Amino acid sequence: TFQVPSCDGKHDLTSGVAIAHVLHRIDASWFNETWLGRIKEESEANWRLKVSNLKKVLKSMLEYYHDVRGFRLFYQCISMS
Repeated sequence: TFQVPSCDGKHDLTSGVAIAHVLHRIDASWFNETWLGRIKEESEANWRLKVSNLKKVLKSMLEYYHDVRGFRLFYQCISMS
C-alpha cells in the first residue's frame, strides 16, 4: 500500500527499514529525514543491526503515541536469558 523502496516481500519487514519508511510516510514531521537516517539500511545480514533498528522504531512509535496522539502505551519486554 505504501510503496516503500526497501520492501519487496514479507522478509524485508524483519529489519525495521520498511516499517521506518512507512512511518515516515504517515508523519514525515515526526519520523523525519534525520530519524530515518538513523535506521541502518544495510542491516539485512546483521542481526544486531536489525535489533537496533527495531528498537529505534518501537521507541519512536511509543513516543509518537504519547506525545502526538496523547495515548500511553505499555509493553512488556521478555528476556530470553
